[in-house]
Amino acid sequence: MGVSVAEYYGQRTDVDEPRILPITGEATCPFSSGNVCKKLKSNNAPVCSVRKSDGTMWIVCSDRLCATKKDIPLCDHQISILHKIAKHLFSDDVRLEDVCVKREERLNVVEGTTYNADYIISLAEGRSPYSGPDRMVLEMQGGGETTNTGKITSLLKTWADDPNRTNEMLRSETKASTLETNAWRRQQEQFIVKGNIAMKTWKGYGIAFCVGTVLYDYLMNKLASANLPNLKDYNWTLAIIAIKEDDEAPIQPGPIPITVDESRMLFTNYQTFVQALINQGEPSLEAFKGHFKNLKNEDVIIP
Repeated sequence: MGVSVAEYYGQRTDVDEPRILPITGEATCPFSSGNVCKKLKSNNAPVCSVRKSDGTMWIVCSDRLCATKKDIPLCDHQISILHKIAKHLFSDDVRLEDVCVKREERLNVVEGTTYNADYIISLAEGRSPYSGPDRMVLEMQGGGETTNTGKITSLLKTWADDPNRTNEMLRSETKASTLETNAWRRQQEQFIVKGNIAMKTWKGYGIAFCVGTVLYDYLMNKLASANLPNLKDYNWTLAIIAIKEDDEAPIQPGPIPITVDESRMLFTNYQTFVQALINQGEPSLEAFKGHFKNLKNEDVIIP
């Protein structure tokens, strides 16, 4: 089970024309206004997303889903994604002018350190007439890292050095794989800390996470036994919305169109969700007895 490059500098690789060319130096990110591509800035190849062997898209750049750079006008891509998300957080009839966002907004924690919310999202009138929160923290996590990144790097170098390079070469499968576990470990802290900040700030506030379908399924599998209540039409305070490749859009040169996966959405209670995270552990008696070493490196059996 490997992955292949799905997007290279904003260009999908599953079309053969036009031929994709290597990019070096500092070029602007295709998915935000004015940002330099963070991959190129770090002297890495500008791979935006990869595709698993089952065809599922896994985003590998944090700017690909919906970049959050402060004080730069939103580009068409960001506006489109945020509007699609707002239609599910608020109502399908919200207009562009109804949806208001702040980006990279500072959030304080007790010990004085800070967190930044990707977005704070609200309706223009300030109060939501719908079932969810009036305002909320909105976090974006489309995917994460891969294992064996050297395999992808090697493929990209071979492709870039070949004067007869083709898009087919670029999308060849490698032995790299997605790292859902690492992505989930990072998200747990975001769920707990930023959600708690939203809950403490005001009664009508909440938190929403937009994640790729792979991460959504990974999370739901971990919480399958939690029986989280579906509060979509009630007073929900936490939402998890999956983002997928828009498989109804035509396959044509350019970025892969993405949209909300309406079959993968959870609207529930924040406190219940956090309790489900805590309750994942099971008693592990064997771990606390048996063979130990004392600090003189002697074997000790503790019953």
